[in-house]
Amino acid sequence: MRRFFSRDAAKELGFFVNKQVFRLQNEYTKRDGGTPRSRAALARLRRDLDGGAPAWMLIGGDLFEGWPENLPSPDEDPAALRALKTTLELYALHQQSRSRGVAQNAESARTKRMTFGRACRLIDPDLDHAGGVQRNLSSAEAAPDFEGVVRSVRALIMLMRGAGDGAIVLDYRSLAQDLYQVQFPDAREDVFQRWSMDYYSKSAITQ
Repeated sequence: MRRFFSRDAAKELGFFVNKQVFRLQNEYTKRDGGTPRSRAALARLRRDLDGGAPAWMLIGGDLFEGWPENLPSPDEDPAALRALKTTLELYALHQQSRSRGVAQNAESARTKRMTFGRACRLIDPDLDHAGGVQRNLSSAEAAPDFEGVVRSVRALIMLMRGAGDGAIVLDYRSLAQDLYQVQFPDAREDVFQRWSMDYYSKSAITQ
């Protein structure tokens, strides 16, 4: 079991999550309402986010199919599995009933990655009126465990869904890497420093 944060593992995990997310997104957005398979997959993942015992035989294909050789197995690195599972579930929540993809595409990400902190700033760019966003970010940082962080991240994803025309996109590759890193005490602080910098920086609201 891995005890220290690995940037190489985080990088591989990010690539794998992106692959899984865009497989779902491409199917779900290519026709009205998505394909039956994509609708079922997103529904499974959303259900699992509600906190019950995971239905592994139902969501296993969404998680483990195509697991890369360069990424340690889930037994060797359970933090990678938790980050993968949670990121896909959060994506499923964000994408629900949206005809446009909510995961930032690669072309857009090359210009400016829509990291979690930047996406949170877009919920309400006026900092004087963004108390709810800031409270959730602070709650994530203060959370004593991974589940607490996820609860706050989920609340912020819901705010993204309800903001304006609901057009906020998110770089889920970056989020997966953050959710992996935050599980390691030696590297956890770096995640919240990055979120804070991206949230408060002017670059969050400029193109």
